[in-house]
Amino acid sequence: MVPELEFRTLDGEQARRHLDELSTLYLEVYAEPPYEWGDEHAALFRERFEVQRRQDGFRLVEARVDGTLVGVGFGVTLRSSSPWWQNLLTPLPEQVTREYRGRTFAVVELLVRAPWRRRHIASTIHDLLLADRPEERATLTVLPEATAAQAAYRKWGWRKVAQKRNPLPGSPVFDVMVKRIPQPER
Repeated sequence: MVPELEFRTLDGEQARRHLDELSTLYLEVYAEPPYEWGDEHAALFRERFEVQRRQDGFRLVEARVDGTLVGVGFGVTLRSSSPWWQNLLTPLPEQVTREYRGRTFAVVELLVRAPWRRRHIASTIHDLLLADRPEERATLTVLPEATAAQAAYRKWGWRKVAQKRNPLPGSPVFDVMVKRIPQPER
């Protein structure tokens, strides 16, 4: 029997009730190369998630098989005061980095458990996450060494615009990617 795959979109309050599952998934996926992140990253994830789930435009899409969480993606709308474009290693013109109300949706995480990869779960989560967004564009960061993720994002229409290093000690360099969000014809 083929297990049933279910996708659901959650708001911040609904997502809060799944924080333990989300943290477990985060720790599992990021324990793998090229990340090899541990408990300290999972604790930081939990702290940040508590803030992010309350931000404007928060959306989380989860994928479950027979009730088990196998994948998740979530993001928020960037505020005009967002630090997203700080710590760039590649200078960008102001017309790229200036944020204003409703300009950019940041994809914060897109994770799928290893046994469930290469089954179009990530692409479905990605598409549901960006579906009907009012923002003009989306942005995300990804490690250059995360070759499978890099290839998927390019296939889905993302383009690299810069590199950045988060202001945490020992933080790696990330590629910053951007994608236009198609707007419905009016």
